[in-house]
Amino acid sequence: MNRVLLVKSLIFLSFLMGFSAHETELIKEIDYEYRSASSIADLSKLEGLVKKYIEVFPESDKLLWRLGRIYFKLGDKTANEFEKIHFFSLCIKHTRKTIKINSQSARGYFFKGLCNGTLGEIEGIWSSLSIIEPFKKDMDITIRLDPSIEDGGPHRALGNLYLKLPHILGGDLSRSIGHFKKATSLGSEFGENYLGLAKAYIENDELLLARATLSKVINMKFKSKNAELILSWQNQANRLFKKIADN
Repeated sequence: MNRVLLVKSLIFLSFLMGFSAHETELIKEIDYEYRSASSIADLSKLEGLVKKYIEVFPESDKLLWRLGRIYFKLGDKTANEFEKIHFFSLCIKHTRKTIKINSQSARGYFFKGLCNGTLGEIEGIWSSLSIIEPFKKDMDITIRLDPSIEDGGPHRALGNLYLKLPHILGGDLSRSIGHFKKATSLGSEFGENYLGLAKAYIENDELLLARATLSKVINMKFKSKNAELILSWQNQANRLFKKIADN
């Protein structure tokens, strides 16, 4: 059966029999479609399906944070700044609803923080403490609830924060390296963890460690990620490796 039709059928069955009876299978299908989505059109179709389901079950925190995740990816993929702001704002709106329903939703806090931080960066206020502190708080809560989500996502997010911030606003290479190391231990097959760690090492003039970290990405056999993503990570690693090769 076509997967979109299958999801629609599950929506109808769940309406008749109750959400919990089909929740696991439906969520599994939504996650599959999300991982498979390669275009804005794919994500927009999935957005429509999840929104229809939320109309039936408006108190499902699992659906709400997944809708927020879709908006984050839509914002990340679009090139239009107005649309980016629109999608990241929707992400914040739905993840806030998630947390209101379930204060223990690690992904609710994670995607709220991620979208809030990215929105601040777009609007040019990323260096404002009004954005930085809530971002750190959301990631700290996520770590307390479940640091392993999104392949060590909250540690990766904090690693990037401390790497990008100027020192006067709290930038700290030692903290950045520490968070990226934790991210690699939680998401050992997620290339962005190693790329972030290598960048932090480079900024800290630890080039031998940077080369060793980049080599892991270049030579690692990733088992659970798609080929396009792996190639992107390895291309980035090769470019960084060549950049520091003569130093």
